[in-house]
Amino acid sequence: MNLQKFFQERLAEKLNSLTPEEKERMGSVNEIARHLLKQYGLEHMKFEFGHNRKYEGICHQDRIELDLFLALNAPGEVIRNIILHEIAHALVEPYFGHGGKWQKKARELGVTWERKYRK
Repeated sequence: MNLQKFFQERLAEKLNSLTPEEKERMGSVNEIARHLLKQYGLEHMKFEFGHNRKYEGICHQDRIELDLFLALNAPGEVIRNIILHEIAHALVEPYFGHGGKWQKKARELGVTWERKYRK
């Protein structure tokens, strides 16, 4: 079994076993993401939950993903910050990395980070 298929199956299992509280939490996170995407002119992008553990969030050409475990457990300000981090990627180019152009956009959006991204 390849790794991507494994993670897709684990995500499906988790989504099928969510408690009502977890479903409500996912709905709230989805609302925050949709609001922020619209605020920055990216309402055409999809927002999805993923289950990979290699990332907290990730930006693709057509969608932003947030790790499901993180969405269910992290404080709201952490979730908002990660979504804004990915929106910064979407605004400068999804696969641009964390160079100066991305850092400038991230700062404009109010993204905070502890990790030192290259300059």
